[in-house]
Amino acid sequence: MWLDVLDRQKLVELAYQKGKELSLSNKKYLHWLDSFFSREYSDDILTGDITSASVLTKNKPTTAFLYAKSSGVIAGLEETIWFLKEHGLEVETHINDGQTITKGDLVLSLQGGQKDVLSTERICLNVLQRMSGIATETKNLVVSLAEYQTRVAATRKTLLRYLDKKAVFLGGGLTHRFGLWDAILIKDNHLETLKKEGKTNYIESALVNASKFADAVDFIEIEVTSHKEALTAARTFDALKLKTPCVVMLDNMSPALIEETMKTLREKNLYNNLLIEASGDITPENIKKYAKTGVDVVSMGYLTHSVKALDLSLEMAP
Repeated sequence: MWLDVLDRQKLVELAYQKGKELSLSNKKYLHWLDSFFSREYSDDILTGDITSASVLTKNKPTTAFLYAKSSGVIAGLEETIWFLKEHGLEVETHINDGQTITKGDLVLSLQGGQKDVLSTERICLNVLQRMSGIATETKNLVVSLAEYQTRVAATRKTLLRYLDKKAVFLGGGLTHRFGLWDAILIKDNHLETLKKEGKTNYIESALVNASKFADAVDFIEIEVTSHKEALTAARTFDALKLKTPCVVMLDNMSPALIEETMKTLREKNLYNNLLIEASGDITPENIKKYAKTGVDVVSMGYLTHSVKALDLSLEMAP
């Protein structure tokens, strides 16, 4: 049983946080990163950088500097530095991933051939600006919830997949599941399919089936949309007595309804057996209303599909 705040926080980390796996020391992540950058570079340069080939006769040595044009949290340095070095450029960093930068700060400097700098510039900026924008907004939301125990998590609504997830991690948020393979999340379409098959006890049926895979996943979660469904899910989890973290997602439920549901779960001694996540139309403007309900996690697609890129600029030395 998870009977106090500290234990719930540990369980949240156990279930939702995989950010440390997104490091070049992880061979699987490095393999994915290599494929990602190779594809981006190949698509961009194709038969060659025709502008540089036509304007620059030689690939003369040069120095370039990456500056911050706005304040925020820098993210993506580990990945872009690796990419730059793979293309023969020497890189010196002046700040670390996850640190706050202010307008005018020098982020990194690099040395190498002019053509090599120009052929890699846009890809690096795309990654750094997007990841830093995500990390910055995540940090802003985490700070805004400092007085609550509620944690901020991403969803699978990503454009750059693991890079987006790592950006959330560097901003102090939770990565949630990486894909369809590492955790079970039973959503509305799964439940609707069971309903069409004639199962009136669709929630119990879904969780019993999912429980057979409990040892192979990080957590088992079910999405519910009503007070009644939430109680059914909680009772089923309680009866199954799984060692794997169990999560009930309250999807598109108002803060008032969530408060009512949380109260009932406590009254029926079901609260300590699971984690509670709120999701659906949660924004920076209303996030505190959800945190006040006492949910363990708020998950936001907004973090990775609607944030503004952080403004950075790469400038060649004169």
